[in-house]
Amino acid sequence: MFDFNVEFNNLVSIATLNLLPLKPNGPHILPKFLTTPVRVYTPKLDRNVIGKENKGSTIIYQWVNLITGKIYIGSAWKGSVRLLSYWTPSTLNRNLPIYNNLLYYTHNNFALAILEDLGKTGLVKKEFMLSREQYYLDIIFKYDKNMIMNNSPTAGTTLGFIYKPSFGLNRSGSLNPMSGQTFSPEFIAMQKQNKIGINNPNYGKKKSAITLSKITKLVYVYNTKDLSHLGTYSTVDCSKNFKMGKDTLKKYILSGKPYKDKLFTRTKLH
Repeated sequence: MFDFNVEFNNLVSIATLNLLPLKPNGPHILPKFLTTPVRVYTPKLDRNVIGKENKGSTIIYQWVNLITGKIYIGSAWKGSVRLLSYWTPSTLNRNLPIYNNLLYYTHNNFALAILEDLGKTGLVKKEFMLSREQYYLDIIFKYDKNMIMNNSPTAGTTLGFIYKPSFGLNRSGSLNPMSGQTFSPEFIAMQKQNKIGINNPNYGKKKSAITLSKITKLVYVYNTKDLSHLGTYSTVDCSKNFKMGKDTLKKYILSGKPYKDKLFTRTKLH
């Protein structure tokens, strides 16, 4: 007998599953954790819970790709801040295996485990935190290097990181893309021309507001707790307003890591 309510519920369930951006669609494997986890999350569904339960805690955590089985081990002085950064575009755009995997496979196809909760932030020293991360790194680097998403076998440093052969190519001589090029006398004279002060073709020229807006590099500032927009500033104004050096500001923009519970990025998130 045809049951309308049952069929309707089945259609709703199928439609709901189709809305989930699974990429690719499995097969999913059972996650292999290096030890019995303190907490385990389904990242796509538990994002808010991850932030709440790890707030103000120092942790050792493990990402597991449910498609490939690959593992990433990390430690966090401030648990929720670090874990939630894995959803931040500026962090995900960094060219590292864990971020590349999250972007390609999406958070749907990962499991996140808290291997150790070392207590409230500040209760233990960072050296101890890194020693616990190192304990797990030693396990996975001895187990199977093909299943690791960590670049370095050493916690808290790039020591031991193996670069691709292309990284060390010598760009001098024939390997330089400009090698063997012939330049006109006019081009060479232009390169040697003194362009300081009044010799600069733009000397004394005032830039329009439109031009200034195009060349001004903006910094978007967000609250790391809820990603609320705190303001948009030029690099100089941002440095002054938040009382941080330009080098410090640049470092946190490039790393995508939070600074005093604030996220600084060139990418507009709101």
